[in-house]
Parts: sequence; C-alpha cells; structure tokens
Amino acid sequence: MPEINYTAPPTCARFMKSDSFGRLIAGPVGSGKTTACILELLRRACQQDIGPDGFRHTRFAITRQTLSQLMMTVKKDIDDWLRDGAEFKVSEKTFYVSIGDVRSEWVLIPLETPEDQQRLLSMQLTGAWMSECIEQDVNLVAPLAARTGRYPNNDIVGLCTHKFLIADTNMPTEGSPWHTFMESPPASWQIFRQPSGLCVQAENLDWLNQTPETRALPVGSPVRLAQGRKYYELAAENTNPDWVRRYVHAEYGNDPSGTAVFRATFKRSFHVQPSIEVLPGRLLVVGQDFGRDPCSIITQLDARGRLLVLEEVMAEDCGLELHIQNALRPALYSERYSGCAVIIVGDPAGNAKDSIYETNSFDILHENGFAAIPAPTNEIGKRLAAVDRFLLEHRQGEPALVFDEEHCPMLVRAMDGGYRYAKTRQGVRKPTPDKTNGPWSHIADALQYACLGNSGEMRGKLVGWMTRTGRNRSRARARPQISARGWT
Repeated sequence: MPEINYTAPPTCARFMKSDSFGRLIAGPVGSGKTTACILELLRRACQQDIGPDGFRHTRFAITRQTLSQLMMTVKKDIDDWLRDGAEFKVSEKTFYVSIGDVRSEWVLIPLETPEDQQRLLSMQLTGAWMSECIEQDVNLVAPLAARTGRYPNNDIVGLCTHKFLIADTNMPTEGSPWHTFMESPPASWQIFRQPSGLCVQAENLDWLNQTPETRALPVGSPVRLAQGRKYYELAAENTNPDWVRRYVHAEYGNDPSGTAVFRATFKRSFHVQPSIEVLPGRLLVVGQDFGRDPCSIITQLDARGRLLVLEEVMAEDCGLELHIQNALRPALYSERYSGCAVIIVGDPAGNAKDSIYETNSFDILHENGFAAIPAPTNEIGKRLAAVDRFLLEHRQGEPALVFDEEHCPMLVRAMDGGYRYAKTRQGVRKPTPDKTNGPWSHIADALQYACLGNSGEMRGKLVGWMTRTGRNRSRARARPQISARGWT
C-alpha cells in the first residue's frame, strides 16, 4: 500500500478533530468532503484499541440512496486512496481493510428498498457514514445511531473504543427536514459548513481542475489556486440560480413551495455581518414581542439611515417581568450600550389589561423604568412590508438592514428560512406566517416592531416623544441612590 499524505482543508480538519458523536459537514461540490470522510474512517480504525488477538477490529456502514451512486463515487474514491490496502468483495459489497494491525470492514449499503434498510438496521457497527445525506431520510439518523458502538463487543476481538456517526452533503433546500436538522441539531451533533467556492476562503482549490503544469507548483501557489477557482467559475455558469446557490455558494436552496417569508428579499451574504459596533450616544429602538416567550430585538439607526440589528434577547416560558429582570435589563445595562437612550416599541396587543391586576405589558415596562409605546399597527401585511422595505433598500451601496451574526444567531436563522408561511393540511400556502413554528415567529415579530419603530414618520414621533417626556437618558432606568440611614 502506498504512503497516504493528506492535509485536510480547514473545515474538514475541524470536522475530523471533533469528538462529537455525530458530525455533519456541508459545502459546495468538489470541496473535499468525501475524501475527509474516507480518511476519517481510516483514522478511527487506526485509533481502535488492540484486541486480545492483536488486531484493531472495526466495522463501518457507508450508506447512500442507490448502489450505483455508491459504486460510482464512494467505491472509486476508496480505491484511489487505499488501493491494495483494501480488498473489495462484490458479492458482499464490502471492503476488507488490512493495513498493519488494522482489520476493518466497510460495508456499502444502498437504501433503495425496505430490505436494504432492514439489513442496515440489524447490523452491529462501530460507526457509520451517511454519504450525501440529504438524499436519505433524516428519520434514519436515530435508528442508525443506535447500531453504532456495538462492534467489537467480545473477549476475542475486544470492545469498541470510538462509536460515531458522520455525514456529508451539499446544502439542502430551505424548509426541508435536513435544513431543520442542520439548524437545530441534536445535542450530540456538530455541524460544519464550508465557505462558498467563489469566496476568498474557498477550500480544496489546490486539487481542483489542475493541469500538469499547475499541479507541479507548490500547494497554495496563487497560480495553482486560480486554476482551481476556475472549477467553481465554470460551475457558476449553470443557468439554474438555485443550483448555483446550493452547489457553488454552499447556501440553503430556495424552498420550491416558496414558504420562507423573506426568501426573495433577505440575502445572508449581503445583509449579515460577523459583528457590528454600537454607535455611542445614539438612540436604541427595541422591538418587543410579548407572550409567554418574550423576545426583544435591540436596533440602532446610523447616520446613513442603516438599521443595525445589534442583539436578540430571548426568553422561554416566562412572563414579561422575569424577561426584563433576567435578560433585557442586563443586556441594555451592559457596557456595550453605555450612553445610549432606549425606547421600546411593542406589540399593540400589549395594551390589553390583565383581568386580575388591571395592568398591561406597557405598564410593566413603564414600572421597570423603560420608555415604551405600542407600534402603530399590528396588521401582519404592514409589519412584513416594514421589514421588506429595509431589506430592499441600499445606503451608499450597502444594505439598509444589517444583522450582527454574533449577537443575533436565532434571528439570522429565522430570516434565512426558519420563519415561514403556514400551510394547510393539503400543503397549500396560507397568507400568514406560521405562529406555531418554534421560536422563529416570536423573534421575527420583534424585528417587525423594531422596523416599524425606525420607519419614517414613526421614527420622528419616537424622538419627539422622548424629548417631550424627558426620557432621553443614557440608561433605561436610573439606579436608586442608597441612603446612609439604611445602615443605622
């Protein structure tokens, strides 16, 4: 067997180094995902403890939707990398890897028939690899995970050292089960997402589209990288923009049913920045959604008229009073917002009086020292239009609505497809967004109130109202002075 020299691209390296039980790597076509998974199986086989018989025994299942896909892609790549270190038995569809003291079985399992799946889910495995997982049923993950860690399992070949389940894929479409899985993975899983093939950080360019002349250049050579980038430049000429979005730019594809609320106006690569600096002394407008899962969105309008979405403040299964004490006030009192006046624009439904205490949500905000007024409307069409208006406008070539990814991860996910229109049982899209769709609805509502508060005439009213009422102060609530009499 020839010596294997492999340097993993950055994302693939993080994927391989992770100790999470489940790991999924997603990226553009040609980015080295399959190779990383092959070498990861080999690496884990080498890490298995030596059994009583003097060998390291492992058994891995490699799944894909069809046998032809396994034979044309996975098998060929394993042959290229392991060569005479792995013998393939056609009748068993299994590689028998024999390298040094490693004795590993790699079983290729298509999922074309119920019999295929039954065979898979009756195996005793060390680990498994779901190749191009979005072509497979996401509901297979849990039962497949239950088959790992079951081999080796006796006094002859030893006990399993590492159990795991890995997966690789190109990007799924918005709203698909795999999109949901990637955005809200189980606690034992970690998701790794590669950059676009056309960005500066594109991976695996050294090994794509090379000529004999460029292949002779050092790895990382600008000429060699430029040659590799032509692979993606040619792929980007595809006339299907959704294909380019998924397979070149490594972004979620558009939902064919068109149910993502802002799919036509929100562009993650344009509207999202890694982090945003707060502008000292400028007014903060907080969009507030009430209910048992209160959400606050802290925003600030800059001198150019860009609306900066600075931070999301979320709560789960608590009332507004607890949300203020435990989350919103600590956020607004932090040094990040020192010197900034604050006003809250909330859901007009918050004016409804409590049937027992005769108070409403705005009364609670006022009692806690916050300047707060209801948004001018609760009509969903006008609320969505306020967000779309900012998304569609530009300020000197830059977006008019900018999201801080570090401080607004859930909101960015909501904008990127999590916030969706509801559907009937027949699959027909309803005219209003889904109010039962996890946290996405609450956080998107809070953004809508913030956009309404920063829009045109309403913005002027906010500033005028704060000036008239003397609310233009650097903190939402002045800290009380402590009297010396309290110590006597």
